[in-house]
Amino acid sequence: MFYYNFISITVFTIILIRVPKLKSYVFVYNIALLEVIVHQILADYFLGSYSSFHSFILLMGLLPFLIFENKKRYALPITVVSSVLYIYFSCRTIEAHAQVAARTLFGIRCMNITITVFIILFVVLIYTRVVYRIEYYLKNHSDSLENEIKMAAVIQQNFFRQEIDDIKKYEVAYFSRAMVGVSGDLFDFYKSGEKLDGLGVFDVSGHGISSGLVTMLVKNIIHQEFYKQNDEELWEILNRINDRVIEEKGDIQNYLTGILVRLYENKIELVDAGHPAPILYKKKTGECSYVKLAERSVGVIGIADFPVYYESLFYDFEDGDELILFSDGVIDIKNEQDEYFGKERLLEAAKLNIEKTAAEQVSFIANSIYSFCGNREQNDDLTIIVLKK
Repeated sequence: MFYYNFISITVFTIILIRVPKLKSYVFVYNIALLEVIVHQILADYFLGSYSSFHSFILLMGLLPFLIFENKKRYALPITVVSSVLYIYFSCRTIEAHAQVAARTLFGIRCMNITITVFIILFVVLIYTRVVYRIEYYLKNHSDSLENEIKMAAVIQQNFFRQEIDDIKKYEVAYFSRAMVGVSGDLFDFYKSGEKLDGLGVFDVSGHGISSGLVTMLVKNIIHQEFYKQNDEELWEILNRINDRVIEEKGDIQNYLTGILVRLYENKIELVDAGHPAPILYKKKTGECSYVKLAERSVGVIGIADFPVYYESLFYDFEDGDELILFSDGVIDIKNEQDEYFGKERLLEAAKLNIEKTAAEQVSFIANSIYSFCGNREQNDDLTIIVLKK
């Protein structure tokens, strides 16, 4: 037994020296487990199963879950094999083959059981401590991230906030709410003093901070291009916007859909980029319906090597007429029965209050959406704009 101990410890020491070269504790631990199994079997043979040396086999089976870290697929089979061996030797009665006093055997048994229990408790305490520290770190990280999202949301809201009360000839109201903190919806009003030249609604793919950052980049691009060439039609401007977004966002994968509108004396020009059609109300005829978008218009904004074709549409827009723009989150929002709010419900909500002020209409549509949803959480960013002449 002495010679075996000397040889096994020597071999194991040599293996430990090679650990840095192996870059893995799995092989070393398997060798150690094998050594412990053989060692404890021999100990039980010489001193008898009463000495409880086989308890160390169970102990070696529990340690891999802490030692192997992300290699849990190795830990489970080791634990299973060790547990089976422990149960097997626990159920067998092996008589001592060496002459050892009963009092000595009892002392060895108590020592082995105490060491095993102590190490198991120690491992449990260490594991509990590790879990606590991880949870503490994750909570602090989560709180920090939540505060950063709130700060980003405030910055975005201030960046998008515009004075629309001083606009002449038009009545404008809007509602916008992010699904989580920072919104991927972008809306903007293009003004020259008290004159409203145009407006737009855009929806960046995805959610969260990355989408929110893209909205801030795109907002400046659209605003600059809208005023760069006033004699160009909007489809030409949208082509340039698409080229600049692709270039300036680089490897960012987000793209966007949108509706861009330019206002003239008694008409509007509208160009679509894969966005839901707005609602147009004509006071003279009382007709309230979705705009029929250009059939040849193809493509969104911001996807490299993706063919696009934008087409401008022109509509008469006289006193009392209205244009209602919205993001797809409005019609795609669901209730507790997993039903979509849909285009029909939106159109019905618009018709019910079409004669009221723009602010009252926006408020009614928003309330209709949330009444429909009930307790179900919002599943996308929401934006609604009512433009009334």
